[in-house]
Parts: sequence; structure tokens; C-alpha cells
Amino acid sequence: MIILLLLSSSFHAPRASVRDKFFKAMVATAAPPIEPLVWREEPDTTWLFDKWPDAPQPLTVNYIAAGPEEGPPILLIHGFGASGFHWRRNVNPLAAAGYRVYAIDLIGFGKSSKPVIDYDSRLWREQCACFLRECASCGAGGRRAIVAGNSIGGYAALSLAAEYPDLVRGVASLNGAGRFSPSPEEAQAIKMEEERLAARGAVQIAIDDTVASVLAAAQRAVAYVGLFVTKQPLRIKQVLQQVYPIRPEAADDELVASIVYPAEDAPGLAPPNGVPEVFYRIVSRNARGGAFPVDEIIGQLKVPLLLLWGEYDPWVTRAYGDAAQAAAKRFGVDVRRVSVDAGHCPQDEAPEAVNAGLLAFARELDAK
Repeated sequence: MIILLLLSSSFHAPRASVRDKFFKAMVATAAPPIEPLVWREEPDTTWLFDKWPDAPQPLTVNYIAAGPEEGPPILLIHGFGASGFHWRRNVNPLAAAGYRVYAIDLIGFGKSSKPVIDYDSRLWREQCACFLRECASCGAGGRRAIVAGNSIGGYAALSLAAEYPDLVRGVASLNGAGRFSPSPEEAQAIKMEEERLAARGAVQIAIDDTVASVLAAAQRAVAYVGLFVTKQPLRIKQVLQQVYPIRPEAADDELVASIVYPAEDAPGLAPPNGVPEVFYRIVSRNARGGAFPVDEIIGQLKVPLLLLWGEYDPWVTRAYGDAAQAAAKRFGVDVRRVSVDAGHCPQDEAPEAVNAGLLAFARELDAK
């Protein structure tokens, strides 16, 4: 199957047209097929993360590692409900090209710990930053990684790159999730609501608090039931095939198994019967798009940005990619975009195109 890559350049540096041609030519040179990872229930490699103050004890982090240890590091961050295994078709091709590749399971997902804490997107940012320091030797001697993330992993990757340019030399967002800053009309509505809340009397505050408690209880119940429904293998496959619109067959039984296993907490990484509560806390704290607007995070970037976009995503649509690209241009960020014939998870639905795009990006950065 031939994957057509539509490259739109947005460079903000001298001789942009030359760099555009160079990058496009590199993308067009795809790596030969390499066998994907095989799902297994046993842990891959584990590491203890003890730098999050809200966690009651050190947290176990599962990750996949491949490629020469001395190779330039690439960190791959999965999306909601998935794990590092979702990069099954990318790890080995990138490693074969000479890079040291890591695919991490975020806290709360995959074969990593699932504590009952208040989940915040900053948790995953700090987890990944600590991982790069302790497992990939980044920050020491100027060693830095390329970080790529899909969906909420794209948001985590952007946050990591913006906050820690000493650890990251380039960032790729693959249909990265997150909210953008409100429009002037939305900002005015938010301001008016804040003023209304500030003007409330004691009785109204008590009423509002009671209503909020009832709503939270209802939302928790809905999340618990929702987890029970969504973790059924048939339902998982149905949802995956909706967001794999070009190659739905790529959402196979092996991928489903990698999602079902941690959702059932077969490895016992959550407190007893704690997975539903973990699910609720992740959804309730992150459904609105993370701690900070995506455009604000992009505006803080001091490293090159690659937007690797599945243009047929029914969730994080091409309009989000357009908005991210426009924000990067507005802030003078060094950005380029590769359009992929895929949906929400281009790394798994169209791995040849994604691998070619990531390798072209990496080689461009290597040449600097």
C-alpha cells in the first residue's frame, strides 16, 4: 500500500525553501519493513518514579527500550487508554535506524502503577522528564531527546518540550489533544461567570456546593459504568475501528488485548477494586484539555516542532492541526507539518508514513 504524504512547510529560518525540499525528500525515503513488537502480559523494563509528591510511594513505570544504548534517544508517549505498545510498529524501525527508542507507559495506564491520586497532565510531564534524566541520561553532557506523542501523549510531549528544553531537542505531536485559548467572546463569558461566582452570598454558595457534590457523584457513577462497558473487547475494537478510518483492520485483536489487560488490572497495579476510581479521576481532571491551553504551550517552545497529523481523525480533527500550526507560526516556532492518510492514531494505522516522517525529522536535527 502506498502512503501519500502531503507536506506543508512552515519554517521560520533562512532559506526555508531549501530546507523544505530537503525534509520532503527525506520523508519520501521510507525504511524497509521491520517486524512489529509482539504483545505480552509480562512487564517489559521497569523503573521507579518517586518524584511526584501526591503519590503515597514510588510508582512502577513500565517501558519498552530498543536500539543501541549510545544512539540518540527518542521517547514515544501513548494516548488515552493505550500504552507504550501502541507504538508497536514504530519502535523497531526507529531503533534499526540507529536511535535509542523508549516507549513509556504513563502512570495510570498500561503496565505502570495506577494509584488513586488526583491525576493532572503535569504528572505525566514530570514523569517523562524524570525518565529522560534517569533512564535516557538526558540533560547530562548536553544529551537531549526527540519526544513524540499521540493524543494526550502529544499534549504531554509539548508540555515536556516547553518546560525542559535542556532535555528535549525536538518534539512531534501526532494528533495531539488539548484545548486552545478561548475566543474573546468565550473569555468574556468566563469572566462574567467568575464575577457571578464571586458575588454569591453564603446561602447560594452552600446550594451550589451541594449541587456540585451531587453532580460529581453522578459523574463518578457514569464513569464507573462507562469503564465496565468500554473495556469489553468488542466495544474496544468498535471504537478503535472508528478512529482507524483508512485501515480499520489495523485495530486488531492484539491491540485490543493490550488495552483490556491493564483495564482489568490483571497485574494488580491499582489498589483493590481501584481501577474504576482511577479511570474517573483521569477523565474528570483531563477531559477539558489539560492544565494549560495548547497554543500557550506552543508559544513557549524553543525547539523545532513536527506536526504529524492523521488528516481523517474524527476526534482531534485536521482543524486542530491547523490551529496548532497557526499558533506555531504566530509565535515564530520552527514548525513543519506532515499530513498522513490516517485517523486518530497515525503511528499504528499508517506506520510507514509516520516512521518516515519521524526519521526525516530526526535526521534533520542530527544535521544541525
